[in-house]
Amino acid sequence: MEKFRLYIDESGTHGYSDSLDIDKKYLGLLGVIISESEYINILQPKIRKLKEMFADDPDELPILHRKDIINARGCFAKLKNEDFKAAFNTTLLDIIENTQYTICCVVLDKGSHLERYGAAAQHPYHYCLNVLLERYVFFLEEANSKGDVMIEARGKEEDQKLEKIYYSFYSQGTSFKSTESIQRRITSSSIKIRAKSSRVEGIEFADLLALAGKLDTLHAHGIISCLSDNFCKIIIEKIQPKFRRDLTLKRVNGFGKKLIK
Repeated sequence: MEKFRLYIDESGTHGYSDSLDIDKKYLGLLGVIISESEYINILQPKIRKLKEMFADDPDELPILHRKDIINARGCFAKLKNEDFKAAFNTTLLDIIENTQYTICCVVLDKGSHLERYGAAAQHPYHYCLNVLLERYVFFLEEANSKGDVMIEARGKEEDQKLEKIYYSFYSQGTSFKSTESIQRRITSSSIKIRAKSSRVEGIEFADLLALAGKLDTLHAHGIISCLSDNFCKIIIEKIQPKFRRDLTLKRVNGFGKKLIK
């Protein structure tokens, strides 16, 4: 039985807001589901090669972070050179297109959710995490496999709360997944939390896809009428085959792209 891991990163702010700005109104959690063998043999070495493009010292590889890359900050200033940028884009798109993994993206309309539930509304991040974890268990059942979960550290207090939310999911189940079904598929009662400085390639890869996944989910559900014609749109086009689908009708909405209002 092949083992999988779910790597998670987010796009957007965590707190509730009545702002209409997409970054503040919508929180998106994107999960990259990848088998252990594909990760070790394909994704890890490819991401490290991508990092080497920016490194002056092979033992000091940079941490890939979408905002630093977009703004060409620090070692990513090399992207100001158009030829280098084109080579980077080609390499990244090859990784996105030619690696075997599955994406699930959960997006929460925080304003609508707060208006509906008021003081009873869950923490946006925790709510999205539960919905994402449910989809991960569904995936593992469909693949007849097992797996665990890794996420980037967000601060001592936030991480402690996250550990409790994850353990509650694992030990108590949800309305859609029983405790038995969860524990049959997820191998650990603890979520793996790693600092950005750990340079975990799976988390970095999820970071590079998180915004594209959120915008695509909003577009798929008719919230965004059109997508900006930029590199993010190209990434969105490349990740389409990677989204989890209904095995019978091949539907993506609600399966790999979930919008919560």
